[in-house]
Amino acid sequence: MKARAKTFARSLALTVVAVMAASGLASCASQDTLDVCTSIPFEPFEYKDSWQDNKVVGFDIDLMNLVAASLDQKVNLIDMAFGPITSGSALDSGECDIAAAALTITPERSKVMDFSQPYYDADQALAAVPGNGISGLSDLDGKLLGIQTETTGEDYAKDKQAEYGYKIKIYDDLGQLQEALLFGEIDGAIGDIPLWNAEARKNPDRLDVFQRFDTGEQYGFAVAKGNSDLLGSINTVLTNAKQDGTFARIYEKWIHEEWKSAG
Repeated sequence: MKARAKTFARSLALTVVAVMAASGLASCASQDTLDVCTSIPFEPFEYKDSWQDNKVVGFDIDLMNLVAASLDQKVNLIDMAFGPITSGSALDSGECDIAAAALTITPERSKVMDFSQPYYDADQALAAVPGNGISGLSDLDGKLLGIQTETTGEDYAKDKQAEYGYKIKIYDDLGQLQEALLFGEIDGAIGDIPLWNAEARKNPDRLDVFQRFDTGEQYGFAVAKGNSDLLGSINTVLTNAKQDGTFARIYEKWIHEEWKSAG
């Protein structure tokens, strides 16, 4: 019964979203704020900066501020668990207008939400504490590998588990995963490479990136299915920012690498 009730609720939510999109309500034009769902911490994309009174900052936040400005709105950030974002339920219910959470574009997720053009190429990586004897997945046989739930890193780790013989421990968010690695609760961790690079820059003696996995993943911003007006606004902002140099400045500020246009 629970499964049937959930299916009905989801169908109802999708119907409401479709009606809103058709009437123009889903474009957020009548709102003063742009409600953006995210999942903190996910440095350098969204995290609380202790040097700025725990203000939420990051790559995603700067790009969302550009989108909001183009709509004469201000960003209203809504921090939540990653699951409701990846399932599309937070968008379907109208809790948020946009999902901006270092969200990898996947065929499965594209069934329940519409994605913007990609804005970041994100491979997976293995992080470990320097000197603990871990330099690749082949060193993890019989050891404990940490992953964050509802992520493509979880999918990758489970796919390779039989080949490399490690055990898996799942964490609800990146902060818990990082702490577990730094304090020796796990032997290694898999996650998106920019996240581990950011942590390694802060703690070079306590954490390093030892292996990179080319998965061809890309991040995108997401809206509810059928919200073409808002999706068009996001894509226009991204295209213009890439053309006028704004995107490159934001990219280099947070990723600490030169942005190279695909064109």
